[in-house]
Amino acid sequence: MQVREGVEKRLRLVVTKRNRDTVLSKAKGCFNQDMPNDSYRERLIKYNPIETIALFIVVYGITYYLSGTESWYPIVARWILILGFIGTVLYLWKAENVSDVVQLGISAIGFLIWACALGVITVTALPFYNAIVAGLLLFAYVFLAPFIDGVPEVW
Repeated sequence: MQVREGVEKRLRLVVTKRNRDTVLSKAKGCFNQDMPNDSYRERLIKYNPIETIALFIVVYGITYYLSGTESWYPIVARWILILGFIGTVLYLWKAENVSDVVQLGISAIGFLIWACALGVITVTALPFYNAIVAGLLLFAYVFLAPFIDGVPEVW
């Protein structure tokens, strides 16, 4: 049972050539020593912080609906964005047991890219914001992020 618990606690952590020894040394038992590196699809799922993005969309959407026309709302939206960014890192680190700094950084940046693509008031107010570029950046992030730690051996 301890071996299984060790495996379950590490499911969100991306396993690549770069961090394989570190991840497997923390896993319990010899069962995990034969675990392959993550495939492209597994990395795709693990790098995108879908849980915090969904929470952000709900909180931002409700607050925008209730008070989006108020003059003070851009400040509230900015705080929601900041808390979402920090919440992404804390959620992955504490709840999902992701200890790899590279993965935490990739996911946190991914959260900001998603916020840009969603057209959050805080981001759209920036003078250099372009919705088309934000959408293309999201597409590039989602499908190219799995290559950051190298080309996966398995697709």
